[in-house]
Order: sequence, then C-alpha cells, then structure tokens
Amino acid sequence: MNHALPWLFPVPVRRSRFRAGNPDHARFNVEVAHDRLDAFAFAPSPDPEVLHYDLQTQITGNARGRLGSGRGGVWAGHYLKGVGRTPAAANWNEPSDLYHASGHLSVGSALRERTITTALQARGLGHAIVPCVAVLLRSLNRTESEAIAGGQSSSRPAFAAADANHAALTAKPADFARMSNVAFALDHFVNEPQAIGTLFLEIDRFLRPPEARDKVDGEPRAIAEAMAAAYHRGLANFHGFARAGLFWLYLESNVALDGRFLDLETPLYFGGPFVGIALSKIDGVQERELIGFEEFGFTRQWRTFVHWLLAHLRFLQSPLVVESREARSFLRSLEREITRHVTREPWMTDDDAVLNAALDNLAPALGLDARDRTRLGRLARAAFGSWMYGRPPRLPDAGWVPFLDSPAAPTPRHRTFQQAPFSPAHLTAEGTSFATTLTALGQETDPRRLLRSLASH
Repeated sequence: MNHALPWLFPVPVRRSRFRAGNPDHARFNVEVAHDRLDAFAFAPSPDPEVLHYDLQTQITGNARGRLGSGRGGVWAGHYLKGVGRTPAAANWNEPSDLYHASGHLSVGSALRERTITTALQARGLGHAIVPCVAVLLRSLNRTESEAIAGGQSSSRPAFAAADANHAALTAKPADFARMSNVAFALDHFVNEPQAIGTLFLEIDRFLRPPEARDKVDGEPRAIAEAMAAAYHRGLANFHGFARAGLFWLYLESNVALDGRFLDLETPLYFGGPFVGIALSKIDGVQERELIGFEEFGFTRQWRTFVHWLLAHLRFLQSPLVVESREARSFLRSLEREITRHVTREPWMTDDDAVLNAALDNLAPALGLDARDRTRLGRLARAAFGSWMYGRPPRLPDAGWVPFLDSPAAPTPRHRTFQQAPFSPAHLTAEGTSFATTLTALGQETDPRRLLRSLASH
C-alpha cells in the first residue's frame, strides 16, 4: 500500500514485546510510540520508524471519537492490528467505548481471524477475504491484567484462556482500501488538478482485485465500470459465504473496496447454509437477531456509497470549490459515467431483484421446494427491510426450533440458535472442525505452544 495515499498518516513506533511463532513474522513486532514525538519540535527530519494508520469517514454516521483505525496501520507491507492507540483513537478517554478505544486486540479475536482464514482457504473461499497471515503474542502488564480481570476490555478469558495474560497482534496484506477511506479523502482533498487525478487513479486501483491493478488509467468510464464490477464481485463473495453458512455479523467499514471481507474477528460458521435466529442477552434484555442474508447489508453499503459519491462529485464541480476547468471536466465526466454504468443497474433501484438474487442463491443450497422457497422469501423480506432501511426486524413466525449443535462463538457474547423447520441444518464437518480447532486453541495457556500451533495451522 502506497504510504502517500491521502487517508494514510504516520505515527512513530518502537519495537515491542510481541513474540512470533514464525521467524519471518518477527518484523511485525512493533507498537505505537507517542512518546517519541516532542511536544515542541522544529523542522523534524523524516522518521523511517513509522506506522501509517488510516483515517475513515463513515458515510452513514460516525461514533464519537472513532476517527479511523484506532489500533492498526500499515507496516512492512502489511496491515497490523493490535499495535496500541493510534491518533485515530480520539475515543481513548471514553470508558463506554473500550472495545475500540484501548488499542488492544484480544487473543480470542486473533484466533478467530487466523482460524477462519485457514478454514476458508481450505474451502476455496480464500479469494473472498483479506487473509490473516500472522498472529503474534505479548504478555500483559499488571494494569492490563487487572483491567481484563475486571471485564474492562474485549478480552474474555472464559472464551480464550490466553486472554487472561496475553494480548495479540495480527497481520494481513496491506492491499485494500475501504469506502470510508475514500470518503475521508474526498472530504479532505487537495484542491489541485494533479492531486485530484491521483486520488481517483488510486480509487480505480483499489476497486480492482490485487492481481489486476498493474494497468489502470483512472479514466471516468473505467472507474464506473470498475465500481459495478466490484459490487458484483463482492456480491458473489457474500453469496459464497451464505452457501457456506458463514456470517460476519458486523459489516460497517469491514468490506474492502474490491469486494473482499477484511475484518475477520467475528465469524459465525456453520459450514453449510443456515437460516435461523440468534438469542442473546444485552444488559439483561433478550435480543433476537435473524441470521442470514448479509448480502443485503453489503448492497446497502454500495447503494449509499454511490449516492454519496455522486452528490460529492456534483459539489466538487462548482468553480467555488475546484477552480481548474480541466479538473471540473473530469469530475463531470465521472458523474456522467457512474450515472450511466452504475445507477441504472437493478441492484441500485430494484429491491425485488436483490431479494430474488438472494433466494436464487440460497434456496437451491437448502434444497427447498416452491412452497418452502415462499416461506424463505418471507424471512428474506423481513431481513431486507432491516438491513436496507433500518426497520425493526419483525420476524415472521417460522415455527422456530432449537438448533442443537454448537458453532464456535463469533464474539464473547454468548448466543444460542434456533432454525426454521423447513430448512433443517447441522454443523457440517467443516463447521465442526472450525469449532473444535478454535476451542482447542482458545484453551491453550502456554504462549509458545499456542504460537507453534498457529504457525502450523
């Protein structure tokens, strides 16, 4: 990833106490070092020991103090998570946002990232994610241990025993960008024709899969066509996840611009198609959430992004904003090409087309006849209203029955599951293997053995 990208900014680092199971991963042993910045300094010389964290603007609203990647950034060609608080963690003094504010990555989260990576690669879905390629561990200091024991962290030793005395760092290839990175860049653009052209050239690159980025020209039509292709590529990924019974639960800013899923901390993996609900308690209140049809959330992200981008392009075309006629002409052409090649596609305007695509994907995988496909369609429509328009999920009475198998916990929150009787399911061999592996790794307390197990996994 090019460190000159307009959403990447440097923060000093130093060597940390992270231990790698693979000698090749030892280079990732770094942590944020704000103390290396003088409060009053003149003409600083370039510092080679910096990590580049990414700033983000969520189009549909931002949590207070979350300015971007508060615990991760680019180092040695990889995106590291769990390096400590970056300057994007402006929520560092907000106790209610500890999960995102601490700069910390739990061992349990790292185990899920690495384990689902290998599971999907074995299944032939490795292309659909930005893979976790390394996990490092370090011992907690006394303050950290006390905070975790008091439940003041995302770490949960009951789910992963190593969380009681270790923190983690993960690494994945730094070959992706998020829609929220683009939103930040366009909200903080440099008003020069060359800078505007360079920005859209980078957007063109990151819309494409990593192996297809050598020859991009940033032409308006090429960008518009790349946008449409990125959506369809991502939709195919989500359809593959649905057939595999894989659900991520949290999609906001977790999908790369090229369509791959990138934050792998929360996989719920059955191994085969599943339609049901999850039951859990939050502050003593019973919660019911429909499990399935996450492609609707993905489609909502893309619809929102396209409408936001067009509005922003129209704003930038004002001579009060961009003085260069050549730059305004480029922006006008880009708006026209996106309108022509993206906004007229069925997934942008036709809710039924999106619904039917989901049913065409899932009903055959579940082996449903016409009657049961209709019943599945009612659940899909309820899920669509919730994912796409934020409606309260009024789940049809599907005669839910308990799901007797135990998939691996996707997050520290305990969940039980029920399934629709017309689509009985069970953990497949892949789902069982994932749960068994994650449980065994989570019970390992010796860091050397755990790292050796991960290195061979």
